[in-house]
Amino acid sequence: MLKGLAGDLSGAGDVCRVMHDLSQCLGNQYLLPSETIMFSMQSTKEEFTFTNHALLKIAGSNSTTTRKLTERFDYRNETITSVKFETAGLVDRDCEIKFKIGGKSVSIDVAKAEQADAQDFYKVLEMLSRRQIENNRAWDHGCLALKYSSEALYLTENSGQTLTKQTDETSTWIGELYKRTHPLCYREFISGAFQELRLVDKMERFQLQK
Repeated sequence: MLKGLAGDLSGAGDVCRVMHDLSQCLGNQYLLPSETIMFSMQSTKEEFTFTNHALLKIAGSNSTTTRKLTERFDYRNETITSVKFETAGLVDRDCEIKFKIGGKSVSIDVAKAEQADAQDFYKVLEMLSRRQIENNRAWDHGCLALKYSSEALYLTENSGQTLTKQTDETSTWIGELYKRTHPLCYREFISGAFQELRLVDKMERFQLQK
């Protein structure tokens, strides 16, 4: 409690550390079936846990309170946009990851000593944002194509039996399109993003050595 109070007074209560032992995350208490934690950052005041399904934000009004509010932002419904990273200055104690999810602004202060990890998280979030935007675009294009094709079929085939069959086929198709463009789980994508970043880092270090 004294540590939390000191953090509030010094302003360090908002500065997160990267969670290397994910079993210690508060977010474990709020995981849904088939949900796992991919990465997490925690301060004495709040925690930002990114799972394969969603962002879990767990925060208290101050560092000493045991009363915490948990907010869930599912990737299926909430698109990540405007991902930014602010490096720590010479006299700063933290860097900052900023983004919007579902229209809500999120700012995560990360300890300066862990800036390299924070930069990796920024890159993964940017890659996830691009995938979500790509999926949304595919969904919009699919819905638009369906609208025009349905109108064309209605003009050429307007019997009741044909329209009933058309409605059933449309419902099936739109359901499959939604599943493809609004996946519940992003585990493979996030894991792949981390693997790709590690490979790029290795290539860059090799080129510098040459």
